[in-house]
Parts: sequence; C-alpha cells; structure tokens
Amino acid sequence: MSTIVSGVATLHGALRAAERGWLRHLDAALCARQLTADQWAMLSNLSDRSGITMSELAVRAQLPPSSATRHADALAERGLIFRIAAEDDRRRILIGLTHRGKDLVDSVREQESLAEEELRKRIGARNHAELLRLLELMVETQSD
Repeated sequence: MSTIVSGVATLHGALRAAERGWLRHLDAALCARQLTADQWAMLSNLSDRSGITMSELAVRAQLPPSSATRHADALAERGLIFRIAAEDDRRRILIGLTHRGKDLVDSVREQESLAEEELRKRIGARNHAELLRLLELMVETQSD
C-alpha cells in the first residue's frame, strides 16, 4: 500500500504527510508555550543529556548550526537553557536545560504522550509497535 501525495506515491510524500499530521497534535502545546518545532527539537534533545556542545545539539536536532545557534539564543533569553564553558577547554561551550526548561519539556511531553496514546488507539498497539520498529530501522539504515 502506498500513500498518494500530490498525485505521486512516494515514501518522501508519505513521511512528510505523516510528520505534518503528527506536528498538528503538538502545535497547540508548542504555541501555548511560544515554541517553534525547531526549538522543541532542541529542548527535547537536551532533556536526556546535559552539557553537550552546540554542534552536537544541532546534529541531534537535525538543524543547521546557524539555526541552532539562533534558537539557542532565544531559549537562553527565556531562561530555558544554560550555557557554560567546558572545564577541559574554556573555548568549548556546553548547553543544558535549566529547571524551568525541564519543567517546560515535561509539560509538552505530557501532551505528546496523550497524542501518541490517541494514535495507538486509532491504529492498534501492534501497528504502533511495528511503525516505531520500521521508523527506527529506517533511521539506522540511513545513518550507515
């Protein structure tokens, strides 16, 4: 089975349509917190690690370094992230979530969990697990 997007059945089209649909679930939560999807990508990637470099964060959030820096500036101004110099090399700047940033991530994750549970109910637990497995497989094979 293939998804037809703009009259052409492609994996790219199906993934883009799925992403847009998924992000609609998060839009209300992000808008209420005055966050963009890119800022959310940065915050959510900081939630499991603290003290990573800007270049690491840009790669993890799949953003160009200049965009990541611009978003980091905005997030720092809001008190959601901190920047400190690395102990081993004071020229290297490490980034992490502040307590306020962690609280914000937790509240958005709650909304994200509700949206994911709704998806699981709609497509069934088995299909949900298979979807995650296939997406993880795709990511793994693309990074080789």
